[in-house]
Amino acid sequence: MTLDELKTLLGIPLDDLSQDVKLALFLESGLLAAQEHCDKLDFMQLIEPVSGKLVLPGPVKLGIAEWVKAAQAGSEQGNVVAESIGGMSQSFSTDATQAFRGAYGHWAPYHSAVRFFSV
Repeated sequence: MTLDELKTLLGIPLDDLSQDVKLALFLESGLLAAQEHCDKLDFMQLIEPVSGKLVLPGPVKLGIAEWVKAAQAGSEQGNVVAESIGGMSQSFSTDATQAFRGAYGHWAPYHSAVRFFSV
């Protein structure tokens, strides 16, 4: 996934360079999070031999964009998970899985579920 793809998914104009350094760091973190969570994918096998580019499935890219959105919101707002304007209340989460639920939803097909069996 490239920085331009991330900017497109986030609705940021490609010629807006004001956030590129921050977005590149978030993109790197999002790629690592996806690689850790998507244990059914071998990221090394997704590298094109000729160009050396990492080619990710669409849902993984969407998950990375969701992950970046959640990471940005968390760094700015402290992981707000619910907000009510009329009642002026906010709910915060200290559980990272709540804030990043959208990303994990996109990555679910590429994640092995752990199952416990009684013996």
